[in-house]
Amino acid sequence: EVSYECEVHPEWTRRMVELGLIEPADESRQLFRPSVMVRIERIIRLRRDLGINYVGVGVVLELLERIDALEHRLKELGASR
Repeated sequence: EVSYECEVHPEWTRRMVELGLIEPADESRQLFRPSVMVRIERIIRLRRDLGINYVGVGVVLELLERIDALEHRLKELGASR
């Protein structure tokens, strides 16, 4: 379903799992959390628009997650004042 919804080939989805760029929600490696769709869209944009290879995509995604966590923490700290 996630491959269909994101308009990617199922083999591409399996490859992203193998590379560790997306994680299945279960042991069967068939079910994914809804947030994976956003991550797939990011992967596609980074590859298509910026020409970043898959190793670079992994680094960029990790940095984006860290930025999101830091922004969330800053909001929490600002709200507690």
